[in-house]
Amino acid sequence: MAERNVYLDKKDLAAARKLWQQFYQQLHRIRENIAVQEAAARISAAAVRAKRSAPHFNAAAMDGIAVKAEQTRGVNERNPGILEISRSCQEVNTGDPLPQGYNAVIKIEDVELLEDNQVRIFSAAAPWQHVRTIGESVLRGEQLITTGQRLKEYHIGALLEAGIREIEVYKTPRLGLLATGDEIIPPEKEPDLGEIVDFNSAMISSWCKQNEIEVDFAGIIPDDRDRISAEINALVETTDLIIIIAGSSAGKKDFTPGIVADKGEVILHGVDIAPGKPVLLGSINETPVIGLPGYPLSCLLDFHIFAVPAVSWLAGRQQEYRNKITARIKRKISSRPGRLEFLRANLYYPEPQEESSGTNSNGDRPVAVPRSRGAAAMKSILQADGLLLVPADREGLSPGEEAEIILLEREQDIKEGLLLLGSNDPLLETLQQELRLLDNPVQLKIQSRGSQAGLHALVRGECQLATSHLLDPDSGDYNLPYLRQIAREKYCLLTLAWREQGLLVARGNPCKIEGLSNLADDEISFINRQRGAGTRILLDHQLSRRGIEPAEISGYQREEYTHAAVAQAVAAGTADVGLGIKAMAEAFELDFVPLTRERFEVIFPARLENSRAVARLKEVILSSDFQDSLKNRSGYQPAGDSQIRYLKPRRDNNGN
Repeated sequence: MAERNVYLDKKDLAAARKLWQQFYQQLHRIRENIAVQEAAARISAAAVRAKRSAPHFNAAAMDGIAVKAEQTRGVNERNPGILEISRSCQEVNTGDPLPQGYNAVIKIEDVELLEDNQVRIFSAAAPWQHVRTIGESVLRGEQLITTGQRLKEYHIGALLEAGIREIEVYKTPRLGLLATGDEIIPPEKEPDLGEIVDFNSAMISSWCKQNEIEVDFAGIIPDDRDRISAEINALVETTDLIIIIAGSSAGKKDFTPGIVADKGEVILHGVDIAPGKPVLLGSINETPVIGLPGYPLSCLLDFHIFAVPAVSWLAGRQQEYRNKITARIKRKISSRPGRLEFLRANLYYPEPQEESSGTNSNGDRPVAVPRSRGAAAMKSILQADGLLLVPADREGLSPGEEAEIILLEREQDIKEGLLLLGSNDPLLETLQQELRLLDNPVQLKIQSRGSQAGLHALVRGECQLATSHLLDPDSGDYNLPYLRQIAREKYCLLTLAWREQGLLVARGNPCKIEGLSNLADDEISFINRQRGAGTRILLDHQLSRRGIEPAEISGYQREEYTHAAVAQAVAAGTADVGLGIKAMAEAFELDFVPLTRERFEVIFPARLENSRAVARLKEVILSSDFQDSLKNRSGYQPAGDSQIRYLKPRRDNNGN
């Protein structure tokens, strides 16, 4: 039996960064001389001084006449002057050398042409007016470029103007890239059972392309130690830094640590961060080697923490820095002590007016709302605004505490966007798309939490919007009875649609499911929604009406957080039936057994109704285009005249 690896010298992030930096900064950086015209986006390797002044002669800055300024003294509109061309003035065009003995230019618009080769002027000329003097742009010997500058188009122009034809730059490093794993396949192949598409190498290559870094991709190599070793040997000969994706952990098929140790030196194996612990840093023949984890978010995080600084240094660039801000926490965040944890998070910037409602004590400080964990959860980073750092010496963060956030988006875009927490529905993705297509786009970030969690997050001040479809069995109304119990201010409830809920079953309904009573059959497996979801509350209400106990249902305790996840389980055959919306049945090619129609609402504080972002949201939802589209979507109906409702909070015993 093959032995598992152990982490050789796991360190905290600060120590790991310092150790790695000490290594790569002692490496030799190659320089080369190239033509200035080819130097755009390259990094200067030495200071550059002008070889000549520019302009190198006194030049006319206007079309007009060159004059001797002292001969125009006393001229004005009451006492115009007459000059004779070729004797007391000379005609010049912009850029012409200033004729010898002349020291000013009068622009042609201020000159009256007369007969007999004469001109009339109406004001005196100041010495050197409208003249580009020698060295006005740059003087010979002036420093134009410092070491380490990224050259842009205007640098190219200035260098050529100053007589510089070649420039010394850092040679662009070549990055060697290797993906490993028996189960890994290229993106162009449709995966079979157990196969995983390699997109880690595409993410790394994309960053390199954006930053003009050359990549030598050796392809996908199976878990064969000899083949991986041979590919690494080849990359050591042709590249400046090597990245090996997967194989750096402690499994039996993780060969990277042993290969690097045999051929060179393992500098570090394992860092106390999550995600991203199984990173390996080493060298072979003074070529830096980085082993990245296979989980995509771990891979991406370690790439930016360790690979980007090393590649940037070899290229002579400044290290990549992302903006950091401080945000407040509204609810408890748990974390395991002993490791620095990076959580994907959304940010919400409360309106200053919220201070009066008691929900915000610092209007200019954003609120951080963590997203789902998991090193493989790629969609969570697509919707994230930043990475929230939970320090290694903490078991988590408590409400009211502050956290450091590394921004993934522009802060201004986050401030102008909307954060929505609550029940999920495909209509929200349509709304998200429509808001992005506006002339002045609005970013809508969505976290699927369930109706109850969404309403509580809204009241706590974690978001601007919540979505909910909570049925109150006593009144038959949706959302208002629940919100009334917790509301602290006035809210607006905007119905997105009435939608159909029912049972999702495989095509052909092989289990012959006709309704909820069939769920008590021992032969039928069910998949449920999480506690607090409106769909879960609807289910429990319907079961209670029929006298069915949850314990009678096989799979009642198995929970998913979205309608799509329930539909996927039924489509994959891991469950026979689930409760969900009709739209998901069509999306996953399932059959649908209808049960009820429910109100699905977007809810927000009424004080935000006229804010730019919420006003645009209302505009889109109430538009005839959006309302007409509901009529053409199976499982949805417009709300009609009852689309907007309001709720005022109950007064307390003091009449407040």
